[in-house]
Amino acid sequence: MTPVLGTLLVIGLTTGCEWTETTPESSSRIQEVLPADPDKARSKKNGADFRAWVDDNGTALQREAATRVLDILGEWDANTGNAYISTDINGGLTPVEDSMASATALAEAFDKWKDSKRGFVSVYDVAGNALIANYEF
Repeated sequence: MTPVLGTLLVIGLTTGCEWTETTPESSSRIQEVLPADPDKARSKKNGADFRAWVDDNGTALQREAATRVLDILGEWDANTGNAYISTDINGGLTPVEDSMASATALAEAFDKWKDSKRGFVSVYDVAGNALIANYEF
């Protein structure tokens, strides 16, 4: 058994092959489905804070779209972050005429609400499917 291990070791050393992760730590991978919510109370508060800010500062389309926001999950700070906006778009009592326009309006409003230098926000419909993934802010 030792000769086989020695041979494998030599082959491994002479091929020069090595797996290297090339995705930077700060980048975001596309999250096609709304991730699990580790802190529901905080996510609800984030959603309420965002809706209040949009009511005071958003465009007409952003204010209308913000009424669809349920929760905002994620982590962000002054430098970077990832946010996941849960909505009732494509569900709820009142249908949304243009779900992509509403999702875009929410992503743009989030960009203005949070002053992070760089990050990503994704917007999800009522079923938890991404309408917009990795909108850069």
